[in-house]
Amino acid sequence: MLKPIGAGCILCIFVLAGCTNFSTGDRQPRVHDIQISGKDSIAPLELYAAVGEEIRWHNQLAVPIHLGLLGVKPIEEVSCDKGFKTWFGAIKDVVVIPAGGYVSVCFVRAQTVRYNIWINIADPFRSMSPTAIIHLDEAA
Repeated sequence: MLKPIGAGCILCIFVLAGCTNFSTGDRQPRVHDIQISGKDSIAPLELYAAVGEEIRWHNQLAVPIHLGLLGVKPIEEVSCDKGFKTWFGAIKDVVVIPAGGYVSVCFVRAQTVRYNIWINIADPFRSMSPTAIIHLDEAA
């Protein structure tokens, strides 16, 4: 003879089922790391990422460096950031990356982002990196 299932057992089943997440929509965005160890040493120099993924620039040098985004309006095109400063409500397109530190952004639309690194901002021509590129495509 089968015994009736109690309300407590049914509740337990629903609680356990609710704790299991089958959705991929809650997944954390991917992080892309760019390593900077000199004006001619940016890896990768060309990066492919999806919109909304976090881009991190890591300064591996013992001195602060400057990162300059070229032709980007960051306040309109960024959903997250770490280390970027605002000025009159707009995110500055040049940011200082402290020695051993990093800065990051998440872009919100498909585009190609170009940037340079300056090791010594007082001597911008001799301390500037080659222009690096980030290709941002719509998320799959």
